[in-house]
Amino acid sequence: MAVIDPRLLYLDIPEMDHDHEQLVAIANRISGIVEQPDYRQKDFAAELRALKEYTIDHFAREEAYMARIAYPGLSAHKLQHAKIMEALAALAAEGATRGAKIALSLRLFTQVWLYEHISGADGEYAKFAKGRT
Repeated sequence: MAVIDPRLLYLDIPEMDHDHEQLVAIANRISGIVEQPDYRQKDFAAELRALKEYTIDHFAREEAYMARIAYPGLSAHKLQHAKIMEALAALAAEGATRGAKIALSLRLFTQVWLYEHISGADGEYAKFAKGRT
């Protein structure tokens, strides 16, 4: 499967674009691990931890940014973040026992989440922020 190009997801908000680049980099590494014929659970688990940790930090920074700009959709956006974290936690829990099958599911989930959430919900706060300047 092709890697995600982070430039397709730019919001023109440098701090968020940087975070999204890092999330895409992790997603691309997960994709690469899954595609290898000698899939290694240890490598997958390490990238999954990195994804979870970076996502938690990113969501905190993003929510703080939305609070700073007084974005009216912040509460709804936080709910989306909570749902993403729940889904990620569920995949991580299953990954410990189901290995490569869950790795494939995580790869798909991550790619859909990055494209849909960033271009959709994140794009909305970016439009709001640009309208304020």
